[in-house]
Amino acid sequence: MNIKGVEIGAGQPKVVVSFTNHSKETIEEEIEAALSHPGLFDIVEIRSDAFDALSHEEHIQLVNHIVQEMQDYPVIYTYRTLNEGGKGQKTAAEYESLLGAVLEQCGIDIIDIEFFKYEDIVDNLVQKAKEKGVGIILSQHDFKETPHFDEMMATYRNMYERGGDILKLAYKPSDGRDVLSVLSAVHDAREKFNCQIVGIAMGELGRITRVAGGVFGSCLTYGYLSHKAAPGQIHAEVLKDNLKIFE
Repeated sequence: MNIKGVEIGAGQPKVVVSFTNHSKETIEEEIEAALSHPGLFDIVEIRSDAFDALSHEEHIQLVNHIVQEMQDYPVIYTYRTLNEGGKGQKTAAEYESLLGAVLEQCGIDIIDIEFFKYEDIVDNLVQKAKEKGVGIILSQHDFKETPHFDEMMATYRNMYERGGDILKLAYKPSDGRDVLSVLSAVHDAREKFNCQIVGIAMGELGRITRVAGGVFGSCLTYGYLSHKAAPGQIHAEVLKDNLKIFE
């Protein structure tokens, strides 16, 4: 999966940095930090759930501004809802409308779609993304627990069958066995399905999945330059340095 010269799924996991500020003025700080540290990351994620105070038009304009400023990098668009650990408070219908508008009006490269939305919403957005030539991350985040290995594998399979290009699961581990279970699911899913896989155990306990996940088959790892977007995230510079261990 090659986007703007970044080969996702080849070599070490690609480092994604998230822009999490809420206005054009504060986003400029994140853009400046990213452009002044070009070797520390490979992909930019727009965490647009931070934009909920903006109007629809302002939201679209800000996404397009980031896309333009970061045009040399693949850009992931993510609206993370409250149920999945984000700040987004839009209803399911509003979520579908917003992501549909972004696919129509913004030059994003990849869109993150929350897999456990209503089935017709997910299928409609997947179809629209494919029509637009936009890569698809199907994701699930659970900040309470880690499901059984078999359940993770069933979710990966379902995501694959529903059209995901990158399948992403992120869970809160209660112990080391949960961390190992996440990594085992990544390994097996990468072997079974003809697509890219991401598996993250969140928080301090799961930080190893962000650094060593590539050994098991994870294609992306999420870090930060200015502000963490999730518990356990590691600064992009530290991520890049640690990934060299596995080269």
